[in-house]
Amino acid sequence: MSSFVWFLHQPTSFGWMKRELLAQRPELRFAFSRPGLTTFKVDAEHVVDPGGSSFARAWGHSLGRAENVAEVLAFADTLSKSHDGAALRLHVVERDPDRPADERDPNVANTRANALDTELRQAGRFLDGIEAHDGDLVLTVITAAAELPDDGWFVGWHRQDRQHGPLPGGVPHVTIPPEAPSRAWAKIEEAIRWSGLVPRPGENALEVGSAPGGASFALLERGLNVHGVDPGAMDPRVVDYVGRKHNRFVHLHMPAAEVERRQVPRPLHWLASDVNLAPMIALKYVERFVALGKGQLRGAFITLKLNDDGVFEALPRLKQRIASLGAASVRYTQLPSHRSEIIAILHW
Repeated sequence: MSSFVWFLHQPTSFGWMKRELLAQRPELRFAFSRPGLTTFKVDAEHVVDPGGSSFARAWGHSLGRAENVAEVLAFADTLSKSHDGAALRLHVVERDPDRPADERDPNVANTRANALDTELRQAGRFLDGIEAHDGDLVLTVITAAAELPDDGWFVGWHRQDRQHGPLPGGVPHVTIPPEAPSRAWAKIEEAIRWSGLVPRPGENALEVGSAPGGASFALLERGLNVHGVDPGAMDPRVVDYVGRKHNRFVHLHMPAAEVERRQVPRPLHWLASDVNLAPMIALKYVERFVALGKGQLRGAFITLKLNDDGVFEALPRLKQRIASLGAASVRYTQLPSHRSEIIAILHW
């Protein structure tokens, strides 16, 4: 008996995602795709969690296609009954259009998904709220982007755990506030929300490649003390920041290779890296700072730039280096704000 599994991803990452999955999961056979959604066939009645792609933001088991609310609710009833009448968490999500998330018209983006979510919830068959918690049985309904013609709905499910982002589509794009110095604000915020890791006020973070300060600003707004490593200029809003808990920013105005041990904050709880360097080089600095924070680190957010096929081919070797950093878990995903990059999320 055959089953199908689905993956949500950026349309531009389809080729890399397909190649990675077919190399790592030989039991998968490509089935069909729409921009931002790809499915695979598995010759097995029961399929273990189909994760395994660095480019997928959400994934799960397929139920089928639906053309109206009644058909979606029929899938929901079948899923619930097959799991001893379990209550379902509902996620309705639009596929990514072929453009960066922050370039979508905010007055249009997600309006199709929001309208369908409202209509489905009127049936009263789903748990309140959209944030999925460990163990939740999640029904996902996937539509075309609101800017594009409606081409039907795809319905799937997954059992929520730490490998999955907790929100529809893993995590939605977060709107960049006008006071943020750069779009890096959205990248770190999406990473935190997708991961479920929560930095606490008063903790210390170090960001490699911090200029002009978008990610540092986001961490400062969360109450962290932030050291930013970058020879470039930082935005004055970051340099002069004083938080409610008197947390501040310290600019290590130098290349990462010149940072001395005494300049690294102690204890070091969080490490972020988003440098415009090849991952093979960027990881040298990450490895050094992880060693300096050994026994103190709670988590790290490491962006890997994928500018060409050569870097993609090197991903298995890069992942081996990241695995050797000693984190209890490492997860990879491509966030809505990413372009030719993915992120490694480490948790100690």
